[in-house]
Amino acid sequence: MPTLNWIGKDKVVSHHQDVPYRVLEHKYGFTADKGEQTESTKSGNKIIHGDNLEALKSLLPEYEGKVKCVYIDPPYNTGEEKWTYNDNVNHPKIKKWIGEIVGDDELDLTRHDKWLCMMYPRLKLLSKLLDTDGVIFISIDDNENSRLKLICDEIFGQKSFVTTLVWEKKKKGTHLDKKRISIKEYIYVYCKNRQVFNGLVGEVKSKKETYPCINPGNKRATRIIPAGTKSTYREQNYNLSNGSKISAGNMFLELKGDLILENGRLKNDVEIEAEWRYSQENISLYAEKDELYFTRDLYLRREVYDTRYKKLKDLLQRVEYGTINDLKDEMIKELEKEEPDTKIILELKNQISSLEDVHHFDNVDISNLNNTGWGSNEDGDEELRNIFGEKVFDFPKPTKLISKLLASTLFKDGIFLDSFAGSGTTGNSVLALNKIDGGNRKFILIEMEEYANKITAERIKKVSKGYQINDSTIEGLEGNFDFYELGLPLFDENQNLNEEVGLPKIREYIWFSETRTSFTEPNAENYFLGKKEESAYYFIYEKDRLTTLDFDALELIKTRGEQYIIYADNCLLPREFMAKKNIIFKKIPRDITRF
Repeated sequence: MPTLNWIGKDKVVSHHQDVPYRVLEHKYGFTADKGEQTESTKSGNKIIHGDNLEALKSLLPEYEGKVKCVYIDPPYNTGEEKWTYNDNVNHPKIKKWIGEIVGDDELDLTRHDKWLCMMYPRLKLLSKLLDTDGVIFISIDDNENSRLKLICDEIFGQKSFVTTLVWEKKKKGTHLDKKRISIKEYIYVYCKNRQVFNGLVGEVKSKKETYPCINPGNKRATRIIPAGTKSTYREQNYNLSNGSKISAGNMFLELKGDLILENGRLKNDVEIEAEWRYSQENISLYAEKDELYFTRDLYLRREVYDTRYKKLKDLLQRVEYGTINDLKDEMIKELEKEEPDTKIILELKNQISSLEDVHHFDNVDISNLNNTGWGSNEDGDEELRNIFGEKVFDFPKPTKLISKLLASTLFKDGIFLDSFAGSGTTGNSVLALNKIDGGNRKFILIEMEEYANKITAERIKKVSKGYQINDSTIEGLEGNFDFYELGLPLFDENQNLNEEVGLPKIREYIWFSETRTSFTEPNAENYFLGKKEESAYYFIYEKDRLTTLDFDALELIKTRGEQYIIYADNCLLPREFMAKKNIIFKKIPRDITRF
């Protein structure tokens, strides 16, 4: 497979492994009804302020392999020196990191080298966090389009490439470039494992079909048809006595009781003998769901609604021009009539207004994602102005775009991660989607800039509680979240455990490094971490003294397992004894896994 090389690549290909693991410090929780609080909301929604490379590393113990969907909108690297969101990589924090990791200022890095150095380790960690059937969306423009594709092929694999979506981002386009008017951006889509990836759905349709309840050739048996079963027989009120036979061709039913139809429904339970396709349990279930009915010939059929999923188109238009124009043409034709129908005109106006509405971003039709377009940059800017009452951010993505991308995965629960969170559109979109379809999606937003609390978190607070647009009240989305700052590294500069982070965080890290599962603190038993697949894990550690694994220490082992993994500072047990008892000793801090 062709790979892309650039200055500094050798320094960053494995750099995600060298990134210090930092603990997350909880600053406050927020609930829509109570506001900020000191205790955690335990909602699963997180906003993290800090370098996204280190923050992604800090998420591994709890979320490796568990994130359903990632959306990121990284710097587009336009080459302009003035720092704005989605612009270049000459931000002071990025320059400092590149100088420390890649090399000093004497290295001849182009802006493209810098961008690739910045993106590569972040994409590596995002790949680790994705679930088996997870999907990642990455927005980009022409500046780094080709280079992004090559490093994504390298990190996720060429076979994991799903598609490149083209988004119509502007209504008018820019006239700064004399050679063209740019109105598009790209969204690269990769999946973690193509074999289990369900694809992106643009439209969900239900097709009604009917199946016969009788299958000639099956063994004859009786079934009880429950009272209330509907009928399409030509007479709504009709009686047929016990013993009557209803036949057509090689099929016939024999009544074992009186069949009484009243107002198009079966009045009483009736037993019928026939060559049934379905069991009594299923017949009762279909009747309860109102799928069972008597036909015009008094046979029994079942209504079936076959759900079909149409794949997402790769052109994401700002709005369905054809739809709006067709509606306007219909309105003109109606107005040109001698006696126009005011009801039809009003309905057409409402439909047009719905298509062009940017204030209410929760009006997404999740059954047909192309129905009202995909929003534009102008829509995103107007949304944010409406929320804050003024302009606070450059180039925010519209919630209509992000919510539809997330909805196209058909994931109604799980973790949705944005590590270039910006103004918080992804979190806003997750809450809006949950309100629409009753989903249980959780968001994690990471933002390194100082506005993480002032804008990113504040936006989620406002849309959760509700806000005013002139005289209109926008209903709140009732979201809760917890706000975190990046804390101390788990290991100090000498690669010893940093005791300032606290023992609970150290124990959590040890457990994850061994099991790759989330940690739950045991209620009792000193030093015990937990048990997984018949292996018992112990971390014998004291802040003020060295610990030793010896025969006295074994008295502390209460939970039995087929194997024991025990951490301590020293070990005095004989090797033969440890082999016989299936004890594996790991020295602190030497044998603690770094990842």
